[in-house]
Order: sequence, then structure tokens, then C-alpha cells
Amino acid sequence: MEFMGYPETILAVVCFLFLHHLSNKSLPTNWPFIGMLPALALNSQRVHDWSTYILSQTGCTFWFKGPWFANMNLLCTSDPANMRHIFSTNFSNYPKGTEFKEFFDILGDGIFNSDFESWKTQRKTAHQLINNKKFQSFLEETSSSKVQNGLIPVLEHVLEQNRVVDLQDLFKRFTFDNTIILLSGIDPGSLSIEFNTFPYAEALDDAEEAIFYRHIMPTSCWKFKRLLGIGTEKKTAKLRRVSISS
Repeated sequence: MEFMGYPETILAVVCFLFLHHLSNKSLPTNWPFIGMLPALALNSQRVHDWSTYILSQTGCTFWFKGPWFANMNLLCTSDPANMRHIFSTNFSNYPKGTEFKEFFDILGDGIFNSDFESWKTQRKTAHQLINNKKFQSFLEETSSSKVQNGLIPVLEHVLEQNRVVDLQDLFKRFTFDNTIILLSGIDPGSLSIEFNTFPYAEALDDAEEAIFYRHIMPTSCWKFKRLLGIGTEKKTAKLRRVSISS
């Protein structure tokens, strides 16, 4: 039987301490050349909790440093004053640009990707719709109906069957049904005791995952994957082929 020598033991200890340092509750270290990418990769499966912790420790604003020459430096903020400044009072000073539109290409030319006059026009239209009393009444009726006829029956069924249920999946179905009803007037019925799968909803999740990974890898990498149609980029192509009715 072969035993580990001193070099292997030292290397294992160093790797353990390095990973422990990345995973414990501390701010990401800006390493030479690779920046803060190791900490992001290690926390990619819990990125929301991780981001919340970092922002809470840095006054709601944090400058993320990506690998050198990778164009991944990001200014992250959850400060209400900053959000209002960027998205409302001084929006014209912060155009999204073509790079942003490439990241979110599956959203087309909608309000999330638009700039300047196109954004103003869509924002005005959205405000008129949201502030319309008939729309507000329809939204209230739709949500109430989905709670009474969808959410509560499912929860009661789960309780009677003594089953374990994923609440994140449950409320995702609730949101999906409400959204599709508001957009098309059709209830897809994903929130039911059968827990049916819907290709369109799954494709949306896959596309969201692909967009996330576009933000944590160099642009040249995800564009190359898109060109070859592999990995997470394959999932964005799937969304374009799936219709809401499927």
C-alpha cells in the first residue's frame, strides 16, 4: 500500500484551506489574474444567498472583479437610491447597449433590452396598462382565483397524502400560470395535483440558467459555445423552438 508523501500532504492541506477560505463567510478575494472568479464559481449554486450576504456587508454596493482581460468586472448594487438613480431619474445616462442585448437576446426588443425612445415608449405603455383599473381588477381576480382553485387544493392534497413538496417549484408554477393568463388569457394549469411538466416552463428555466452563466464566464467562451450549440447555450436555442401551448 502506498502512502501520501509530504508534498502530496502539503498540497492537500493547502487546497483544503483554500476552498475553506472561499466557502466561509468572507468577502471574495481579488486574486491575481483570475480575480474573484473562484469565489463566484464555488457559490454559483447559491448565488442569490451569496450575493445578498456580500451586499449586506458592503453597504449594498460591491465592485466584482473578474479575470484580467475577460471583460467581467461588474458593479453590483441593491441600494434603493442607486436603483432609482439608474432606472428612473437618470436613466438616459445608463444605456444598456449592444453587449447587454447580447446577454439577454432571448428577450428580443422588449422593454428589458430597449434604450432611449423605444424604452420611453414601452415604459409609457406599460404604465398605462398597469395603472388601468380594469387591468388591476383582472389581476386581482386572476391571482385570487389561482390561489383558491390552484394553490390551496394542491397544498391540501399534499397534506392529505403526507408528501414532501418543493415550495420553490410550487410558487414558480403559481407565478407561471398567472403570468400566462395575464399575457394570453389561457390558463396552462401547471399548478395542479398532477404536477404536470410543461416544456415551455422548463425551457424558460434552462434559458435563465444559460443567461446566468453568460455573466460568470468570459464573453468569448459563451459565444463559442453558442456557435457550436453546446452546453448551456444549447438550452437557449431550445426555448426558441418551444411554444407556450406545448
